Amino acid sequence: MKMASHNSLLSDRWARFLYRCSLFLLIFFTCGFVIVTPADLISQALRNEQIYNVIIVAATYFAVGLVALLLYLNRLYDVRVALSDIPKRYVPGNHDFPRRCANAIEAELIRCRLIQESLQPADNVSHPGLPPPHSEFDFPQVPYLEVLIESVKLLEIKASSLHPALRRKPGMSWKEYTLHLETYVSFDVVLAHQFIDAYEEARYSARLITEDKFKDMMRTFTLLLRSIELPESVNEVLSEYQYH
Repeated sequence: MKMASHNSLLSDRWARFLYRCSLFLLIFFTCGFVIVTPADLISQALRNEQIYNVIIVAATYFAVGLVALLLYLNRLYDVRVALSDIPKRYVPGNHDFPRRCANAIEAELIRCRLIQESLQPADNVSHPGLPPPHSEFDFPQVPYLEVLIESVKLLEIKASSLHPALRRKPGMSWKEYTLHLETYVSFDVVLAHQFIDAYEEARYSARLITEDKFKDMMRTFTLLLRSIELPESVNEVLSEYQYH
């Protein structure tokens, strides 16, 4: 690997050396051919004592050289300005490109947009276990079961926010915890059993949850959370129990 890299480096250096030598020779011969003609004209004019011809030839070549120098300096300036403007401080618009170039860019953007639209599903396909591509939920591509596992924890959070003694004990299933809450907390028992049964079926069965089933479960769970209340008498009992 190192030998190949060394050979590549030598090849690049040799190529640059040949390029510089050929460029130097080309410039040398070009200057030689350009100088021969005016030098011969000036030599003949001096021999014939035609000073005005010397002045005309010298002035002509001086003007050509001056124009060439100005063009070269202008090119250097344009290149420096273009390089200093990278990256641009604004988003280029259609007025920054020739009309044909702008039209080609716009046509390519339209083609790419059409390709992207053609790759989208023909309709809102829904598969069990996962939200559809254009889902109304805020958790795209997150399995329904994972959402339910995290959502059911809100039951303990809501109950323990009413009183710390209502936390779920380690190893207690959600059904046991629901039965435990019935002793102290006022809530819709029917909704609770309905949700817990559906949750355990979704958690431990091999059947994936459908979108309609998931929506129904989340609607039931939302109503269940809203119905949870702690009677004042029970609050005093729990406080005394926790104190002792």
